[in-house]
This record gives sequence, structure tokens and C-alpha cells, in this order.
Amino acid sequence: MTSATHELAVIDTSVYVENVRGGRFEQELLSLPFLVRVSAVVGAELVRGARSRQARQFVEQLTRRFPLVVPTESDWIRSGAVVRTLAARHGFEVTKLRELHWDVLIALGARRIGAHLITCNARDFRAIREVLVFKLLCW
Repeated sequence: MTSATHELAVIDTSVYVENVRGGRFEQELLSLPFLVRVSAVVGAELVRGARSRQARQFVEQLTRRFPLVVPTESDWIRSGAVVRTLAARHGFEVTKLRELHWDVLIALGARRIGAHLITCNARDFRAIREVLVFKLLCW
């Protein structure tokens, strides 16, 4: 995947899962006009859910072939504040806040490197964007 503009993209777990399950985004992924970076958080989520040998190999290749975006100390601290604000605004349950925390870390990493975040989890990332400015593409 090459780019004439050298813009970056971080692809959310939801896109990879949908694509692996049924090839939903195959053409979009193959024709991306971005240089792809992989969030270490996305890698962890994918490893956690990889049940088959093929799925585990996919994650291993993904995290080896593309540069990783790893949360920094300040990302971790800032993520807590963003999640706290989301809880106050939306009254999310504890379980939902745990899920959102991972997404906030993904968004913070994408923001830090100036990347577009590509997801099919529009609802959660739009809620996060109420609190945190970052480039978002919803598929």
C-alpha cells in the first residue's frame, strides 16, 4: 500500500474483523490512498480474538509488516481524562467505558501521528470525537 501524498491511516479493529469474516472491505483496503500504521492496541485486540491458526498468522504478519503506533505515557493519562468526560456526558456503564478506553487509545495514537482513523464503529468514535479532535473516516 503506497501513497502519493504520504498521508497516514490507522485502521481500527472493527475493519479488520469485518474484512476477515467476510471480505467486506477488501477493495477499500487494497485501494487505500494512505500509508498504513498499526495501532498496538488494535494488534492486542486482534490477538485476543484470534482463535484459529490462520487468524493468529494474520495478526503476526500485520504487526510485523507495518510500523506500530504504541500509546505513550501521556496517551495513557489523557485517555483517562477523555473516558471520564465521556462518562459524564453520556452516562455510559462501566463495561462500555472499558471498551471505549481502548478506542480512545487508538484515537490518541492516530491523532499523535496525524493519521486518519478508519473504522466501521462510527458510533463510538464519533462520541470520542466530541471530546478529542482527530481525523475520522467511517466505512
